[in-house]
Amino acid sequence: MLPTISSLLPLLAQATPAPPSPTAEVELLKNQLEFILRLNTVFLGFLAFLGGLLTWFFKSNLDDAKEMARRMVRQELTDHIEPLIKAEASNIQRTFRTEQIISNTVMDYYLPVAPNQDPLEYNLLRGRGFLDVRLWHPDRKPQGRWGSVLVVDLVNCDLLALPEIASPEDEVRKVGYRKRDQLVNQVIQRLVELRIGRPILVVYVRPGMGRIGAIDQLTTNFPEDIKYYSSANTPVALMGAVVDSAYVAYGDRQFVG
Repeated sequence: MLPTISSLLPLLAQATPAPPSPTAEVELLKNQLEFILRLNTVFLGFLAFLGGLLTWFFKSNLDDAKEMARRMVRQELTDHIEPLIKAEASNIQRTFRTEQIISNTVMDYYLPVAPNQDPLEYNLLRGRGFLDVRLWHPDRKPQGRWGSVLVVDLVNCDLLALPEIASPEDEVRKVGYRKRDQLVNQVIQRLVELRIGRPILVVYVRPGMGRIGAIDQLTTNFPEDIKYYSSANTPVALMGAVVDSAYVAYGDRQFVG
């Protein structure tokens, strides 16, 4: 015979647990809250400790980093910056020394033929900053001694414009070359005969003239009167040759004196 519903009700009542009382729930929540608070306190304490540790660590490393940076900067200055500064200072000193030499140099500019007007190259040299640039020609002879540098201008005159040199015949050109050498030697001879000094000679010739034998043999032909010489065939080359000659003249005076 199967049990009836009424007979099962007491058994179900016994098997179903009773719901927790409100007091038990409050106690459970209280314990959980206290645990969370304790955990939070410990965690905050750990964070504070960790923060202090990181502060010390980074401060210590920051000091080390500053010291390392100072060493690196000093090393960089020693290895690279100081040599560059010294090199630049040396360049500036050389420039100042060169300009000082130029500003103390007197030079002469000689034309074998009296010009109709002052040559452009003469005016360019006047603007370079020499102590004095004096223009001479047969109608205006030097007063006093030559300066440190003497330019002989064979461009702004027709002295060397010989028709033989333009000849298509080799023998005629050779005759023209010999005449040209003789003319150059005559010009230099007239200057030497003045006996007013031994400047460095800069011979200014036209471009395209080729090598002039008389210029290459100046110290051989005039060993007692010409110690140094140079040549130039453009205005820019002339400026450079005159500046270099002024520097050589200064060095020669220091060596001899």
